[in-house]
Amino acid sequence: MNVPPRVFVARFLALLALLAGSFPVRAAVPAENPMLARVFPSIVRIEAIRLRPSDGRLTKQWTGGSGVLISKEGHLVTNCHVTEDGDFFRCYLYDGTHVEAKLVGQDALTDLAVLQLDLTQRAKGAAPLVVAKFGDSAKLVAGEEVFALGSPGFLSQSVTRGVVSNPSLVLPEQTVGRMMLRGEDVGLFVRWVLHDARIFGGNSGGPLVNARGEIVGINEIGVVSLSGAIPSNLAKSVAEQIIATGRVTRGWSGATVQPRLEADGASVGVTVADVVAGSPAELAGLKPGDVILACDGHAIEGAEEKAVAHFNRLEAGQPPGSELVVDFMRGGKKQTARVKLAGREPARADDVELRTWGAVVRDLTAKVARSERLPDARGVWLENIRPAGPGGQAEPVLRRGDVLIAVDGKAVGNVAELRDMTAKLMIDAPKGVRPVIASVRRDGAVLSSVVELRAQDERNITPLARKAWLGVASQPLTPKLSARLGLKAEGGARVTRIYAGTQAAAAGLQVGDIILAIDGNAVTARRQEDTDVLARQIRQYRSGTTAKFSIWREGATKELDVALEEQPVPAAEMAWWQDVALEFSARELAFEDRVRLQIGPDAKGAIVESAIPAGWAALAGLRADDVIERAGDTPVAGLEDLKRARAAAAGKAWWVLLVRRRGQTLFVEINLKPANSP
Repeated sequence: MNVPPRVFVARFLALLALLAGSFPVRAAVPAENPMLARVFPSIVRIEAIRLRPSDGRLTKQWTGGSGVLISKEGHLVTNCHVTEDGDFFRCYLYDGTHVEAKLVGQDALTDLAVLQLDLTQRAKGAAPLVVAKFGDSAKLVAGEEVFALGSPGFLSQSVTRGVVSNPSLVLPEQTVGRMMLRGEDVGLFVRWVLHDARIFGGNSGGPLVNARGEIVGINEIGVVSLSGAIPSNLAKSVAEQIIATGRVTRGWSGATVQPRLEADGASVGVTVADVVAGSPAELAGLKPGDVILACDGHAIEGAEEKAVAHFNRLEAGQPPGSELVVDFMRGGKKQTARVKLAGREPARADDVELRTWGAVVRDLTAKVARSERLPDARGVWLENIRPAGPGGQAEPVLRRGDVLIAVDGKAVGNVAELRDMTAKLMIDAPKGVRPVIASVRRDGAVLSSVVELRAQDERNITPLARKAWLGVASQPLTPKLSARLGLKAEGGARVTRIYAGTQAAAAGLQVGDIILAIDGNAVTARRQEDTDVLARQIRQYRSGTTAKFSIWREGATKELDVALEEQPVPAAEMAWWQDVALEFSARELAFEDRVRLQIGPDAKGAIVESAIPAGWAALAGLRADDVIERAGDTPVAGLEDLKRARAAAAGKAWWVLLVRRRGQTLFVEINLKPANSP
């Protein structure tokens, strides 16, 4: 059972990764149990970066789970809900070492997936992988002792013990509901092995083994205080297909079945609830209300949900193109239909981020087209829209569930076509902006929406006129402060800081001076909220003007001539750059940055203006206000150095930044492999 990641989990995983990279820690093997000693080293802890749609983009999250090695080539079985939307995988072996892994394939209908370790990353002379063997889950009986192995809480490998409670559990939809994964109902196929060996978040994908050390299930869910595992016979079959072809191929008739109706007064077989128009089932003559009794001579077993699961397995167990012989009852008469099966398509396509549209989109599938009552599966499903992005600011606003079918009158069939079309539209787009008319299906109608496609986020800054400025910080002279200092005044500004290198410092102003008047005009700051009175008074002058300051210092009044200089360039007007791929922006250091962060005037670097939450840079630990002093081997004196270092990092696996944060330096390493993936 997988638990959504939290910030503390992500940080803890990062700490574990750092420790694991520093020194290998071998997981303790229960040597007193020879069976567990054999199978325990085959357990793998999985860390993954998951991409999830939010705010019109694919946000990045750390998550984790467990797996078990099943081949010397490094294949391991885990749950699909561990690998779902995964973009990068790192696997920790029982000896504490870690290697990256790739997704070979996943099957949402059975919640199973296969990863393969990159064995080239293992140290030379490393011990051979320990591979676990599958047992026969059909032989499990209630009361049999079993062991659940995995990584609870995403920590090191562990084991819990229990007994089989029910070797063939079907979750009743009326009381438990459905387990939906990528648009698929897992309960259509899986009959879980129910047991009482406790599993926790992070145990997902770990094996359930019998007393002989054989895999008899893949742990997946919690059922009240019990646990459920996918039977090993099903897991083995699915894993073998994925390893061989990268996917699982199943037959599909187009008939949806449900348990027998109580009104019929019988419980044998399943009732046809729906038949897809033009499907193999309709062509074979099946209709809603028919009662299917057997398929290919195999009687439908069990009742209610078990019967439904049995029919689905009989149907899906045949390859596309094969003929399924269906015995059914209609109007009290027994009949036979021969159904030539088609291939079962995935229920949901993968999410794709289109930054130019400010949206996360998907290809349409036949199932989505049917459920949304669309005329066909051509077009692009809009899954998530950024409110401040092009889609969110369109007229009318685009929204989730819209289906984009044309751009400027040109039909769009799928995401790949939309990507190509968008790339061509943005060539030579004036200032990186291209208005288009998007045609979208919504609630049975076709709307036209004006969308301003943008190459990147807008940053429209209007430079302000430079006013006169005094290089000090001050506080109002309140009546209580004035009385305490023994000064009779109706107001003033007490200097709290002198900025180095300014005309104020050159004129001899000091911390503690109280500015009473400028050219004879009293400074009237006397309330806590009057913090801007002195600055406003100075802005009345032209920069370069010399003014006479009347100050009070050490019990006496004194006058100083101070040159008022031009206001420093504000942060909003400093040179700015956005790394679209890594999802952060940086700019030149401004004077106000140096003041706020207490950085000396000679310090160099580029300051991080923002790191998008759940983006690649933020996931690596980069934060707003970090000052990047080195990127890779390149010292960063300013923004141009940072941009050159980023270009030089293209094609590398890691980009290491030395940043200054709160008065100290630290390294931030950004994994470029997933960030650079298409």
